[in-house]
Amino acid sequence: MKIGVNTLFLIPGEVGGTETVVRQVLGKLPALLADGDELVVFLNGENRKILLRDLHQAPRTRLVDTRLRATSRVRRCLFENLTLPRLLRAAAVDVLWNPGNNAILRPGCPQVTTIHDMQYTRFPEDFTKATLRVMQTLVPWSARHSNLVLTISEFSRREIAERAPAPFDKIRVALPAVEPAFSEPLPGAFLAERVMALTRYPDPYLLAVSNTYPHKSMETVVQAFARIQDRIPHRLVLVGRPRLGEPALEAALEALPDPARVTRLHYVEKQDLIALYQRAEAFLFPSRYEGFGLPVLEALSCGLPVICCREGSVPEIAGEAALYAKTGDPADFAAQILSVIASSPEAAALRTRLSEAGRARARQFSWQRCAAQTLAALREAVEAD
Repeated sequence: MKIGVNTLFLIPGEVGGTETVVRQVLGKLPALLADGDELVVFLNGENRKILLRDLHQAPRTRLVDTRLRATSRVRRCLFENLTLPRLLRAAAVDVLWNPGNNAILRPGCPQVTTIHDMQYTRFPEDFTKATLRVMQTLVPWSARHSNLVLTISEFSRREIAERAPAPFDKIRVALPAVEPAFSEPLPGAFLAERVMALTRYPDPYLLAVSNTYPHKSMETVVQAFARIQDRIPHRLVLVGRPRLGEPALEAALEALPDPARVTRLHYVEKQDLIALYQRAEAFLFPSRYEGFGLPVLEALSCGLPVICCREGSVPEIAGEAALYAKTGDPADFAAQILSVIASSPEAAALRTRLSEAGRARARQFSWQRCAAQTLAALREAVEAD
């Protein structure tokens, strides 16, 4: 069986957790293939270097450089639907996996499309009008024209069935995970040096990781910090790129009693992100909607106490290994923060419980299993065709 993988949507650093999912699954799939199987991965001009680095030694894997410049969505869609089918036929592909929400027209073989969530239906304000119109057309079309749909949580499975809509029994789940590196303690001296280099201040600090889409509600974190800033020595470190929710965050930052105690980092390398997780005292995640919520699992894997909301897939991922605050309620977030970082026996016991429970919870997720679930869906699509 030849498995085509359409990575033409993937622009490194721009597609969030989807990039992590695709790269991790592609890294694990080759070892799961049977004799005679082959992965044929179609690259674009932006992801060529990074995927060549990831996969150049992978067995049973062929990389096809399409040289497409994919920053233009229109150009990419035209290429996917006019040129990619011809490349699939030339490579004799038996099944196509589209990991980026969109199926293609007339692929000439069964196709399985990963639809990560239905965020655009719940929070249309996260998107420009042009992008929203495209998603309103392409996602339901992709659900209808794919032999099977893959998604990343049971929550997203229910959302897709209700809102795409797609038959529930046509949707399969492949749960993501985190890399082992997140759970492997880094040396204390290294952590201290990296945190100082990134933030220019010593410990302690609270951490939030998210691009500033409106549904991420990052202003809630800042508003909670404002309530307790004069009662704690901590700084607030925010990691994430500016998006359409940036005005709300900037307004919250300007209202802080001491804005200088907030550090903003638009992007950090993975090793530095791990260092920030491992050195923080609490992780804050006020999102109102998640198809999976990878930062929550990353923080749990590091043994970092997590404060989040019972929204989307987050309770499915974190279970009872996190503390939950009321959605959009800075006062409740502030109270939960104080309960974790206080210098009391009760707070110390809570930190220990959350750290142990978080690590145990994170161990329940595996990229190997995610890749196996993806491969099973691809085989099922071929066998049912």
